Amino acid sequence: MITAAPIIRKPVAILGHPGLTDFTSIYIASELNTGEYRTTLRHEQAHVWAGHNRRRPKLGDQGKWKIACEMEIARNIYDQEDIDTIKAPRSRLLGGYLPDSIDGLPVDIVLAEDIYEWLLAHLQELPESTSCGSKCSHESCDDPEDSISIVEARGKLDEKEKEQKSREAAKTVYAAILNRPPSLIECVDAALRYRIARESSYRRPSRRLSGDVLLKGKLSIPRPPLVEIFVDRSASFDAQKTSEAEQALASILSRYGASIRCDTWFFGNDALSSRDILGGGNTPYHLVADHIVLSHPKIAIIITDDDPVGCIQTPPSDTSVACIPIGCVHTNISGALKGKDVAVIR
Repeated sequence: MITAAPIIRKPVAILGHPGLTDFTSIYIASELNTGEYRTTLRHEQAHVWAGHNRRRPKLGDQGKWKIACEMEIARNIYDQEDIDTIKAPRSRLLGGYLPDSIDGLPVDIVLAEDIYEWLLAHLQELPESTSCGSKCSHESCDDPEDSISIVEARGKLDEKEKEQKSREAAKTVYAAILNRPPSLIECVDAALRYRIARESSYRRPSRRLSGDVLLKGKLSIPRPPLVEIFVDRSASFDAQKTSEAEQALASILSRYGASIRCDTWFFGNDALSSRDILGGGNTPYHLVADHIVLSHPKIAIIITDDDPVGCIQTPPSDTSVACIPIGCVHTNISGALKGKDVAVIR
């Protein structure tokens, strides 16, 4: 049995039934297991396929017409697997109509119209169980009141779906913000937040006495912090690879003017130099680390790729290390120096 009605999965708390159709779409509870889903889908498709909304009597007993539709499906559509699923212990479809659910209904009456006429003639009250074979709910759009209720139900489902999509979109955006690499400008601003150096000096002795010994005090000196830039010139790294990053870097650092001291170093082929070198050979990250330990800069900016790193020294705890990946997403040196991979432009 094939219908063109789209199938939409929703929690049973939203639907109110394991299955629901408005003859435009089919809604099935997301909690149903494989067998329950099969029976519910076949049941709802049968409502659409059989056109129960078009066939029902305009001025008749709508409650008995619904039972007639359920019995028509039970007697013509259900197979033994559906019956076993409905009758299974703890089944979410338990209590639904089965082919023999109406006592006295002749077995040869199988069409909804004939079943409806028999119900009018033989049943004065509706049975206690008014749920259909899949405990679904179906309405006809021919009745204005039913039409309004269906529109309202679909509107609520659409609103909940939009709300869920909005939440998921917000989570995606928020995750992207949390996972984005920090910008170089953010790291530099954070490291240069305190630009006044304090050092021990006898020019301002400590007020604390230690016997007859005069102790040094702390003296604040407005000394521009040192920012050192290390540019990879190894065999895997040519000058063209860094031109864009160097230009952006110069543009960013120019904003700090005279408030920082800036030195540039080049490393490659077992050498570290203040002059640009031809490079080639290996990547001497150990020379960079040794230099940082000796010069103790406020910020060390390393432009490099993801070359492997051997055993190197750890920089001072108050030195911020920012690595700019070129031709890769992450560098290996950032982890070895306890630094961060940063984006040049934000």
